[in-house]
Amino acid sequence: MNRRGDRGYSPLMEEEHDRILLDRVAAGDERAFEALYERHATALFAYARTLLGESGPAEEALQDTFVAVWHNAAAFEGRSAVRTWLFGICRRQALKRTRGQQLRVVPVEDAVSVASDAPEPETVVLARADAEAVAAAFTRLPAHHREVLQLAFAAGLPVTEIARVLGVPVGTVKSRLFHARATLAKALPTGAERTSR
Repeated sequence: MNRRGDRGYSPLMEEEHDRILLDRVAAGDERAFEALYERHATALFAYARTLLGESGPAEEALQDTFVAVWHNAAAFEGRSAVRTWLFGICRRQALKRTRGQQLRVVPVEDAVSVASDAPEPETVVLARADAEAVAAAFTRLPAHHREVLQLAFAAGLPVTEIARVLGVPVGTVKSRLFHARATLAKALPTGAERTSR
């Protein structure tokens, strides 16, 4: 269960719990495997669906992800968070299903703002935009921008972990996030345009 709403929540506690579960999975513990599935399946499915555009193939990618986890849990080296490792596996499983096709990304209505201490202008625009307008603008973004937004907002991964999942430098992730946010903000109607509709 996700405890992010709890007062005592700590990302380190979540990661420690994931590592304990993964160690138990490596030892063949089916209950630990089920617990790991329950903790991460929803976010992984949403990510796979973002990449594949349809629920059926996304469900297959999710199942193949957890088959790979069951068989390779002992190979986890701890160079990233368990959650990041899972997203990396899910990405590879989804990409296997897109051979010869361009990735189709479905709208992510959660990509309306970016957590930041000092909101930038495009963040304010995105936060005020309605979900329908954001979803429409989102579908017009290049695939690499849609994917990075999905990982940042829907999956909630930090920039360093997104870089690990995508296999690109942190600076590339930051650049993609910046350009994706700016492009989204420009594509959204202003307050005056929304009220005149």
